[in-house]
Amino acid sequence: MDILSILLFETETQYQLANMRHQQEQIITRLQREGLRITSQRRCLVQQILRAPGHFSADDLLAALRDQQIDVSRATLYRLLPALVQIGTLREVIHTEGHRHYELMEVEQHHEHLICERCGKIMEFTCPALEGALADVCREHSFSHHTHTVEITGLCEDCQQQLE
Repeated sequence: MDILSILLFETETQYQLANMRHQQEQIITRLQREGLRITSQRRCLVQQILRAPGHFSADDLLAALRDQQIDVSRATLYRLLPALVQIGTLREVIHTEGHRHYELMEVEQHHEHLICERCGKIMEFTCPALEGALADVCREHSFSHHTHTVEITGLCEDCQQQLE
């Protein structure tokens, strides 16, 4: 690796860390506005959520923090998650076998989910025709649409093949 590549990597890493700190402070500020006291446990949870890849459950967050030797109570986590959904930081996306899953809301294209009932695989998809149809339904019923979630359950291609 040449010196330019190393410098670019370090600059990108510094930018990502600064961006994560900025996001964390924005989330903390919104939580404070909602009346939540910001503790070190809540701060650690927000940091872990910002690091979480894709979809995650409360158990995933607790396990990741335990791996880092960070002790956070389950009660604190279960009080924080609905607050983060309420302020728009998280979206609750999947209910499987009594487990809720979440994803970080970012400035990205809205998407829906295909969920395999057998292996739990989650596939994201976008469909402009579906978005248009939902908007049409809302217009037909004079309904003011704020958000929606589409979760289609079934069997993924791999599980279908295993059953054949």
